[in-house]
Amino acid sequence: MTAIDVAYGELLRNDLPRAIHSEKDYHAYLARAEELSDKKSRSAAESRYLELLSVLIERYEQEHDPIVAPDPLEALKELMVANGMSQSALARLLGSSGITSEILSGKRSLSKTHIKKLAEAFNVSTDLFV
Repeated sequence: MTAIDVAYGELLRNDLPRAIHSEKDYHAYLARAEELSDKKSRSAAESRYLELLSVLIERYEQEHDPIVAPDPLEALKELMVANGMSQSALARLLGSSGITSEILSGKRSLSKTHIKKLAEAFNVSTDLFV
């Protein structure tokens, strides 16, 4: 057993980390992880322990607060607002005011060509519009 293993074992014995099942535990683990992250000089054992805490925190967040991908149309509308883009400017980008109106009203889906143009114009991944 290495010195790092011994130091890591000591950290585990002191804190007894386990799966997170409550908001209280989640916030306690988060605080401990932030404390370790903010340390200027972290030992190898502390880095290993921080990795364990990160895995436990991530698992809890995925189960209790999953990130849901936005609806492509809502994403487009949000990007238009955030970038000050009008419907007519979008129509120029997509090449047709009629098609643009149908897309924004939800009557028409975005084509692959539209998705590529939008991703390039807004500097985002094409995945956002799929």
